[in-house]
Amino acid sequence: MRVTIIVANFTSVNRNGIFIMNRKGKLYFRYGTMGSAKTALLLTTAYNFEERGMQYVCLKPIVDTRDNENIIRSRIGIQRECRWIYHDTDLYLLAQELFEQTMSVIDWFLIDEAQFLTAEQVDQLSRIVDDYGSNVVCYGLRTDFKSNLFEGSRRLFEIADTIDEIKSTCSCGRKTIINARIDQNGDFVEEGAQVEIGGDDRYISVCRKCWRNKRIEQASRNALPFI
Repeated sequence: MRVTIIVANFTSVNRNGIFIMNRKGKLYFRYGTMGSAKTALLLTTAYNFEERGMQYVCLKPIVDTRDNENIIRSRIGIQRECRWIYHDTDLYLLAQELFEQTMSVIDWFLIDEAQFLTAEQVDQLSRIVDDYGSNVVCYGLRTDFKSNLFEGSRRLFEIADTIDEIKSTCSCGRKTIINARIDQNGDFVEEGAQVEIGGDDRYISVCRKCWRNKRIEQASRNALPFI
């Protein structure tokens, strides 16, 4: 069995088959609420890398299957082909396979919907950064419709080198924080599975105050009257 050993920052290969690397990458987490143009930012970044001749790979967890094909599509209409990440995909092994195919390091890994990654997969991404010197940029949500962290997001907050918030504005003018799930009447949904794929018909981004006030209003409306 052949074993490839990577030491950060590729400059040469010694007689023992150990790749000596000389690169310094970072693990980035860029998070925002739904509709904050995260995917558009990823796609324009990929276009910029392509124009500059840089090696990059776009990836997306297969949890989001709205398009039924391996593409990343933005709300503004731009799209790009990507590789799917399955629940059991070993991302470190993927990086190793890509390296061995070309004997060159991927400069950038761009990952959409990173909240759907497992904690183990985020750790694998950190190994890609540390061993290959690649840059890994994860775009995703911070929390679900109940304001609880997703597994992938939690791990990224714990170990990412750089964390950036992609801000957007609530209808009241405050910064959006909550990805509220709505029903057909526009009321906030407070129970259900953490993951339910949907667009503007199922989710609305709001600030914390509007989220709280709407829930209070709904509770008052549904309360039994005193007799």
